[in-house]
Amino acid sequence: MSLKKVTQVKADRGFKIFDLIVYGIVILAVAVAFIVLFTTRDDSPLSGIRVYAKGEAVFEYSFKENSYKIIGDGAKITVDKDEDKLTVRIATDVGYNTMEIFKSGKVKVVDADCKNKDCVYSMEIKDNSGIIYCSPHGLRIVPYEYSDFGPDVEI
Repeated sequence: MSLKKVTQVKADRGFKIFDLIVYGIVILAVAVAFIVLFTTRDDSPLSGIRVYAKGEAVFEYSFKENSYKIIGDGAKITVDKDEDKLTVRIATDVGYNTMEIFKSGKVKVVDADCKNKDCVYSMEIKDNSGIIYCSPHGLRIVPYEYSDFGPDVEI
């Protein structure tokens, strides 16, 4: 490297104004995304859940009324009542999922016969901000107030 080039490099500042503008825009975009994601979620308590199997509603549970309803004939559903929870097994032609509905207002999947069992390891639903989805079985557990603007996935 020539001596002239070395002096030019030493004279340059670490960041040019264009670099600072780009970094500022990136930081602003990350801050806006963080605010939107964590302030717009609906963390009100569950009033009920609806379970879909292959896009068809098959089961509903209302926490306010403490009652359930089996809808349609798209799945074979068995319900075991306990003092503080319901254990619901939903079986379709591709497999089964077992979920527990606690009267305190939360739902979780406890067993499935699919390979990875991702739905079993997913977080329980405690408020209106989340869903549980089992893609091998096409099972979706959603709160009544959950709004999903995406397309339904058909299996």
